[in-house]
Formats: sequence, structure tokens, C-alpha cells
Amino acid sequence: MKKRIFAAMLAFSVLGSINVFAEQVKQPLLISANQEIGEQDMALESQYMTMAGKIESIEKGKNGYIISVTNEDMGVRFTAEETAFIVNSKDGSFMTFDELQKDMDITGIILKNGPMTLSLPPMTNAFGFVVGTENFVTTGYFDEELTSQDAQPMLQLNIAEETKIVDSKGSKKVFTADDVKEQDCMVVYGATTRSIPAQTAPVFVMILEGAEIAEEPILEPTEEIPEEKKSEEPVEIKEPTEASPSEMQKPIEIVELPEAKPETQKPVELVPLRESAEKKGFTVTWTANDKPVLLQKDGVTIEITLGKAEYKKGNEVLKSEKAAELKDSKIYVGSDVIE
Repeated sequence: MKKRIFAAMLAFSVLGSINVFAEQVKQPLLISANQEIGEQDMALESQYMTMAGKIESIEKGKNGYIISVTNEDMGVRFTAEETAFIVNSKDGSFMTFDELQKDMDITGIILKNGPMTLSLPPMTNAFGFVVGTENFVTTGYFDEELTSQDAQPMLQLNIAEETKIVDSKGSKKVFTADDVKEQDCMVVYGATTRSIPAQTAPVFVMILEGAEIAEEPILEPTEEIPEEKKSEEPVEIKEPTEASPSEMQKPIEIVELPEAKPETQKPVELVPLRESAEKKGFTVTWTANDKPVLLQKDGVTIEITLGKAEYKKGNEVLKSEKAAELKDSKIYVGSDVIE
């Protein structure tokens, strides 16, 4: 009799456990608050990083350049399109590939999750470069306080009047500190405070929003740099090396990019404002020397001030390559303003 009672109690216990387990399975899977915060933090990190070293060789290919760089690690071979930016670390001015020479210090701006070949040294695409070591360079996502948690070191920007701010699209807009907030940026900077975060007045800031970079490395070079463009110290051109057996086991498909057609742009020149504007259908109004000149057409108003390259088009502030000036009782402006 006792055995029957014990068996019944055991069966009831097992069935009760199964029911409880079934109820637990029906409950929805919840994501913890810490996990959600972690995902938000990842979204606020820069999508870019830097790799630095010294130029060992420069090779010009059909679709761009390959720059071999040596450093304390295994080195790297950067591939870059001809339109890639090159910034001088000293003053934030732009350079060209023709100005690069062997043994120059260079920092490549690359995607954190960008493709990289299995070769030695590895090959990866670079969106742009900073040349020199006069100042530091970093990438980071900067919040409303212009502070980046992922920059190395943690950095807070104090934008000064001398700070040059541009975007990766080459826009003519005059950027301010507000444009840098909540943006992924590349920053060239000098001295910093010893606080946390370190504070600095940057030399150069590039907003990387919308920056595009090739998903595959550019093809191997097919032509050398012309003799007249080489520096006095010849640049070493490396012959392609054979792939090792380990590399051949996992071939990397390289997609050929369409050959870029050079764009011919007219140089910006000073042109007489009234004649040029009226030919384009604008109405020109100028009441006094200390007042801006107004160009009006189809509901759009352009305001031009003498002695300034900045001009206002609607609510947007743009910048011409030439400052407006007065010659022989005529106002001249950059041709890019009228276009």
C-alpha cells in the first residue's frame, strides 16, 4: 500500500514539473537592458581606424595607387583610388600622390571591418591618408559635447577659428562645430590637456559621414610612375610575389573596378558680377558699399559681400575659391558663384 502511495506522489511531482517547464517555455525571450546599451554603444563607435608606417614604395595602377608601408608589425599595402584625399599633418593642407616620397611617414584611414588579403604583408583599401608626424591623427565618433569615447586617447574637441573643417564629399559649405556633433570624423590635432577626456584645438577635421570605400582591393598595378614625376630619390617598385600554398587554398576574388574617367573642371576666375549674373537671368541689386549685393532668380536669393569668399544662397552659407572685389567701379566674383 505504501509503495502505491509513493508511486502516485512521484508521478504527480513529475507531471507538475513538466507543466511548470512548459509555462517557462511559453514566456517570450527578453533582452536585458545591458545588452541594449551595449548595442547602442557599438552604433556610436567610429567605423574607421588608422594604420601608420613609412612609405617603402609607390606603384601606379590602372585604377589607382598601391602604397607599400613598413612598420613595427608586418607592414601593409594600401590600395587607394586616385580621388583619395591626402592631408599634410603640419597644417591640414591637401597634397597629391605626386608629392609622396619613399621614407615619408604616412597614416592610412581604413574601415575597421574592411576586407584584407591573406598575403604578407596584407593588402587593404585606404579611404585617405595623413602625411607627416608634426601632429597626431585619430578617428572617432564625436557626440553632442564633441567628445569621442573611442578615439585614442579619449578626446574632446575645442573648435577654434583656425580649425579647418571639411567633409568627405568635398562640399563647398562652410562647416562649424555644430556640424561635427554626432558625426564620425578623422581629426588631426596637436597638444592636449592632461584631463580625461583630453582636450585639444584640432588643426583639421574631416566629417566622414557618407564616405564610400571600395569593397575589394584595387587590381595590381600595370604601369609605373612616369620618370618626370619621380622624386630625386627613386621610389622602389616591387615585383609581384608568388602566393604561398596556404594563400592558394583560399583564393581571394578581386573585382576589377571600372576605369575612372578624368573630370575636366574649368579653373575658377574672377568675372564681372552684373554682366555674368544678368546673362544667367538674375536680377542684380546693390544699394551701398557696406551692403551685400543681391542676386535674385526664381525665388532664390544670393547675397555677396565685398572682400569675402563666403556667400549666402538662401539659408545656406557657401564658399567660393575667389573673394569678391571691386575693380574700376565694377564688382568681380568667382565664376563658381554664378554657375
